[in-house]
Parts: sequence; C-alpha cells; structure tokens
Amino acid sequence: MRHISQTKNIIKCIKGSVVLSTVLILTLTGCHSVQSGNAENSPSDNVAGTSADSRISPDLIAAMATPTDTGNLTVTEEMIDTGIQNPGNLYRLMNVMERAAHGEEITIAYIGGSITDGSNAFPKGTSCYAYLSTKWWEDTFPDATINYINAGIGATDSYLGVHRLQDDVLVYEPDLVITEFSVNDYRSWNKETYESLLRAILLSDNEPAVIALLLGTEQEYNYATEHAQAAFKLNVSTINYAAVLSEGRKNGTLSWEDVGDPDGVHPANGGHALIAHLLTQFYCSTLSEINTAVYPEYVVTEDTLTRSRFENADLLYASDITPVAMDGFAQTDIPSALSHTDGWATTTGGTISFEITSCEAGIVFYQTTDGMSGQYDVYVDGVCVTTIDADYSGGWGSCCDYVECYKNDNSESHLIELKPSDDSTGDYFAICGICVGY
Repeated sequence: MRHISQTKNIIKCIKGSVVLSTVLILTLTGCHSVQSGNAENSPSDNVAGTSADSRISPDLIAAMATPTDTGNLTVTEEMIDTGIQNPGNLYRLMNVMERAAHGEEITIAYIGGSITDGSNAFPKGTSCYAYLSTKWWEDTFPDATINYINAGIGATDSYLGVHRLQDDVLVYEPDLVITEFSVNDYRSWNKETYESLLRAILLSDNEPAVIALLLGTEQEYNYATEHAQAAFKLNVSTINYAAVLSEGRKNGTLSWEDVGDPDGVHPANGGHALIAHLLTQFYCSTLSEINTAVYPEYVVTEDTLTRSRFENADLLYASDITPVAMDGFAQTDIPSALSHTDGWATTTGGTISFEITSCEAGIVFYQTTDGMSGQYDVYVDGVCVTTIDADYSGGWGSCCDYVECYKNDNSESHLIELKPSDDSTGDYFAICGICVGY
C-alpha cells in the first residue's frame, strides 16, 4: 500500500460529464451478495461460468480477503443489513475492482474530519478505519498497486471539504473516494456543501466511484439523514454506521463502550474496526456478484436537492492570490492542519483586503487557545457582514475555522476587507486561505 503525501500540485482536474442510474437493492446472504432491480443478469460478456467469460477470475473471488476483523466485537446480520443502507449503482465500483484484478494502479482517497484522520485510533496510522478498509484492497488484489490518500482533517466540515477537494483529493485522480462529514456538519448550508462535494467528485474527469460514509456519536448527534438524502439522490453507495450505533443502543446489541472513546464523539479501535468491517463487507458483496450483475453506466443526475453552488470550489492560499492592500499583515506560514500553510498574519492588529470574483467566498482563519488572537469584522463592498472571533481560549486546541462572506447565484466581483473590531481582545490574527466558488 502506497501512502501518497499531500503536497502542492498544479494539476487541475477538469470537470466532465459522467453517467447515473436508478436505486438498486442489496440482498445480503452469505457474504451479502448484491442483487439489483436494475442490474440485469443477461448472457453478455459479464456472464459467469467459465474464467474466459468472467470479468474477474472466480478463483480470485473465492480467495478474496475477509471483512476487517473486529476482535471481540460480535457483528450481527442485523448490523450489516442496517449498515449497508444503499448499495447504489455499482457500475464504477465494479470497474475499479476489475482494473485492480488486472494488476492496474488504483488510488483510494478518504476525505472527512478527525475520525477519518484517525483520531483516537491507536496506533493512528494503521488502526484507523481508512487504513484498515484500504488493506482489504491490497490483500484481495495482490498484483495491483494500491495508493492510499487520507485527507481527513479534524474540526472541518463539508464546506471546507468541498473547497479543499481539488488540492487534497482530485489532484491525485482517485478511482474511489469515501466521504465522511456527518459528525462535523451542522450548519444550515451543509446540506448544499455536502451535495456539492459528492457531485464535484462524481463529475471529476477521472470518474471515480463514491461511497457516502455516515458516522455518528454517542448522543446520536449527526447529519446522517441530510447526507443520506443527497447520497440517495445521486444513487451512490451509502454505508450508515450512525444507524448501526442507533439500532444497537435500542436493541441492546451494541453500546458506545464497545466502540467509542470516553469523549463521546470519536471511535476507539473497536469503532474504527467496525466501520472498516461495514465497508469491507460491502466490498465482499460487490466483488462476489461482479461476474453476474450488470449495471447501467452511471450518469450524474442534473436534478439537485439544493442549488449545489459549490461544485466548482477552490481554496486559495497566499501563493494563489495577492491582497489588494494590507497594513500590518505579512505573508507567513500558518501552523494549521491544512495541506498548505502559506497564509497571512498580523501581530499588531493590521488590516487586509482582497478583490474576489466568484459566486461565493469565505475566510478560513486560525483559532488559537493562547489568548493572543482577537476579533475581526468582515466587510463586503463596505458593509460589515460578520465578525470573526479567533480567540479559542479554553478550547480543545488551535484549529482552522471559517466564515462565509457572500453567496450568489452568479459570479460577481466583490471587495472583502478585514479590520479589527473596536473591542478586539487580541492583536494576533491569521488567515489560512480564501474559499471561492465559480
């Protein structure tokens, strides 16, 4: 398994048109084989029976890796039935599996928050669900080169996710992308940013397969319902770990102590293993049917649940945009968890402004726990639209956050200015980047 580091790359993925289907139904038997109301078992090139007529050797299928081991945690049929909420159209995923079986290079990417990053898994690098589920591909397809990209960043939602998607994921031309933001999304616009995220991935030139991974917490707070609506609309595969937690608590088959950290939010090793088990059980189901189930080519529906205004989004760093004016600010390295750290900062309460032409824009700033950061007013074309509080004293740790500046249906030019609030409590203020959508 090759780990690809996330470094600055000037490759830009050009959006192209892709294809979509109708909802297919998963019948779980044995290894939970995928059956489809729209998949046709017809006498075609995909008919199983002999190796010559098979997409993948029956011997390879028979020798596929088992789902991720969950140790002492018992995984029931009900958990699997609940967790594999919707298989979706498997055209793209089966194509990826066929290519892997032929020894090609496959790139699997994960984008999400701290759970995807591996928080509270130990050791983090090899016990997080992302690594564990990618290991199934490596074990099942030993002749393939499996590239692993983990673009999880703690305390980030799908707004930041869709803006950093190009630099952090699409630049690597992934073949499969797993999205996870159900624990961190809560703002009113996150339904639109998540739908835009899914669509941006599906519409990317590489035409990757997509899995919507829906996670939850001990108190069952999550955005899984809203995310499931977007995933079902696009007919992408949906794995609902949040629903497994909820059902387990109700029927007494699963407690938070079995899978979660005492903080009530992050999975412990058992939870990461269970998430990976659901994903790899789904992979087993898909692979077991690859020689018999035929799916129509996937088409992305033009009909959307929201305005989906973030499909062509980007996150601009100091190397990408020059302020029209700045006094007291300087371009500098910001110690955030973002993949690029070139931003702007002041230690004297300076001012800075940008001329932006886009349909939406936001400011990504750095919150600190040291009590040194202050409050800044954000002006758009001379009108104060919001105030940023970068003081996170008493918080869990310094991190990046954002505010929206404006959002329109069409691209327009606006002047964004940042000035210290009259009652600012600190002189330090750092800007990590500028979110834009075209």
